Amino acid sequence: MELKKKIFGCLLGAAVGDAMGAATELRTKEQIKERFGGIVRDIIPPPDDTFARGAKAGSVTDDFSLTYYTARAILDRNGIIDEETANQALLSWAEDQTFYDKYAGPTTRAAVEKIKGIETVNPYAFICCDNAKASNGSAMKIAPAGLFNPGNVEEAVKAAVTICRPTHNNNLSIEGACAIAAAVSEALREGSNLYSVVQAGFYGAKHGAELSKGSCTVLAGPSVQKRMKLAIQIGLTAGSLDEATTEIADLVGSGLHVSEAVPAVFGIIVAAKGDLTEAVIAAVNIGSDTDTIASMTGAVLGALCGSNAEMEKYLDLIQSVNGFDIAAMAEDIAACVSTR
Repeated sequence: MELKKKIFGCLLGAAVGDAMGAATELRTKEQIKERFGGIVRDIIPPPDDTFARGAKAGSVTDDFSLTYYTARAILDRNGIIDEETANQALLSWAEDQTFYDKYAGPTTRAAVEKIKGIETVNPYAFICCDNAKASNGSAMKIAPAGLFNPGNVEEAVKAAVTICRPTHNNNLSIEGACAIAAAVSEALREGSNLYSVVQAGFYGAKHGAELSKGSCTVLAGPSVQKRMKLAIQIGLTAGSLDEATTEIADLVGSGLHVSEAVPAVFGIIVAAKGDLTEAVIAAVNIGSDTDTIASMTGAVLGALCGSNAEMEKYLDLIQSVNGFDIAAMAEDIAACVSTR
């Protein structure tokens, strides 16, 4: 498959997962069925009791908007991924009030202020480990680390560590982000398959943890790699995709913590046998942090499978509502990486 099609599939899959999952976020799997009369298989306006309240159907949240601005910053620097690129991505995103005002959390806001040279007071500076910072915010935006390093897992992992530093410079967040970046990178390689993508994810998590050792904050929390093993085992042995997501949500978790969300992605893609559409829908309905899990799921399998008709029917909606040109960005990324 042409690399450009895989890149486009990754971007669009991530955007659709985010926009569709914005409506189901926070609820349990059963509450989603009760609220919407069954599983959600379409992009609908988010209810008023979600973070995305008031947004139009097709609006993305912080997940894909940060992915988009990260990719844009890398393109603006001709494919260079360094500290300056990582900082510029954050600053550009912060200038878009549509997303920043609505979705930026205290950690990201503090990082933006620091880049601007503004001192902020951390009310929890006295504690030894702020374990709440081990969030999936690192992994939700990390697909560009793989997109600009197609088939080069080593460089994708290094790029992921660099992108994580300003906002999520801790062992667990970096480990989870590197798993997703490595999976996307491998998925873009000609001849890749679901097995090789999962293996790359494991390698990325392990290698990312090694690279960050001694240079990041160490937080207490479950191992991303061990949770990945558990989620994948569930995905392999469950009798159905529905059963798999129930077990993953109950045993691994599907929440904000990176050791829940990232393993859930790998469990879902295995249970869905690599089917992009069904995997995204499963993630949208798993409960808790559905938009983030669905966005990462769409990124990984979109990179592996390319786009499809079910995803592409939302392209015009997502581009018009958010003011993005996903198709043009895919073209630009493909052109950028081809010149290396």
